[in-house]
Parts: sequence; structure tokens; C-alpha cells
Amino acid sequence: MNRDYALITGAIGGLGTAMTKRLIADGIPVIGCDRKTPAELGAWRQQVLTAEEAEKVMLFPLDVTREEQVDQLAGELKDRGLHVAYLINNAGIQGYGKPWELDTKTHDRVIRVNINGAFFCSRAFSKAMVEAGFGRIVNFASLAAYIPPAGQGCYAAAKAGVLGYTHSLALDLAPYGVTANAIAPGLIMHEGLKGVMPDHVYENLLRRVPMGRAGRPEEIAATVSFLLSEGSSYITGHSY
Repeated sequence: MNRDYALITGAIGGLGTAMTKRLIADGIPVIGCDRKTPAELGAWRQQVLTAEEAEKVMLFPLDVTREEQVDQLAGELKDRGLHVAYLINNAGIQGYGKPWELDTKTHDRVIRVNINGAFFCSRAFSKAMVEAGFGRIVNFASLAAYIPPAGQGCYAAAKAGVLGYTHSLALDLAPYGVTANAIAPGLIMHEGLKGVMPDHVYENLLRRVPMGRAGRPEEIAATVSFLLSEGSSYITGHSY
């Protein structure tokens, strides 16, 4: 039985679902983590996954901002003989507000989820990758790190931080056969985003997209698939 798993944080969202399905199709079993209740995770499994897919997915509730939860999960997986060879730090949130109005709670939460989450998970699972002489880490930044939208200063700062962390992580891990890259999506439309993005905001963003359409979660999943593959073994410290 294959004991090398891909661990995906934020697994229950639009991008997380697409990546889960793609990696299963690639033959990689998935450990899906999300800040949901066990009941919500179970409902997602029943409603979104086929019976065949569900057999290849393990689900765990996880708040990536809580380092003790991340470390506890890493210990549990190790005790069960499950090796995380592929880590996708997908969990992320946005925060809106004008500079003089943005509250500290929102700012801190955006930083903790986007940067601390990637740091805690990479710290918890990279050592085993180093010991195995193989590993793939994919962090999620955003186009906002390069072209910040108005009213999202904390989000732009957090995602820029993810880029910097990824570049440093790549240097530290490269001698051990472990790669670290970042994906910085632009406008990717999925059900979760539809529920929180007003139509006028979507239209304004769409006008800035040269291809004239929003991206699809499956297109991001295909990029992740490549970055986990043997074909990407000489690519590290990059963002896409």
C-alpha cells in the first residue's frame, strides 16, 4: 500500500476540492485538513467525492493557526505510518478595510492563517521529507502580492510574506531533494468566492484579466500536479 500522502490544508474549499480530486486521479492518496467540524467534513466527503475517491482521502479537522494542532497531527500521522511526501499549504483568508479602518483582529487573523499556517505546516512535515531525501511543498500566495487590490493591505502583505518564506524555504531544503514553490493565482472563480464577492467587484477584476475570463480551480490543480511530479524535480523557489 502506498504510504506517501499529499496533505492539503483548506481542503474543503473550491481550490482544495479540485486539488484533492486531481491528486487522487494522479494516484496520490490525500490527507485533507480544514477548519471544519467532523460532521462538516463528513458531509463534504459524501456530497463531493465519489465512493472510489472517498476511499483514498483521509479527513482531519485542523486550524493551521494553532501550532499545537499542527504538531499533534504530524505526530499522529507518523505514529500511523503515514508519510507526508507532498504538502500543499492552501489554507488562506482575505481581509478588507481601508488603512484607517482595518481592525487589528482582522489583520492578525489574515497574517496568522496565510503566513503562520504555511510556516507551522512546513516546519512540522519538512524534517521527514529531508530524512527521506524527497519532498514537495507548494505554498499559496496570490497575485495580490504583486498587484495589491485596494482595501486589502493585510492580505497583500501576507501573500508577499508567503512568497518570501517560500524562496527561503527552497534554499534550505534544496540540498536534500525537497522542493518548495508557490502558486500566486489571479482571479479564480469557484463556489466559495461567488458567495462573498459582489458582482461589481468581480466585474472590475475581470476587466484586468488579459484572457477575458476567470480561471478555473481545475487549472490550478493541474499546476499543483506538475509541481508534485518528477518532471518538476529541478524547479524550486519559484512562483507561478
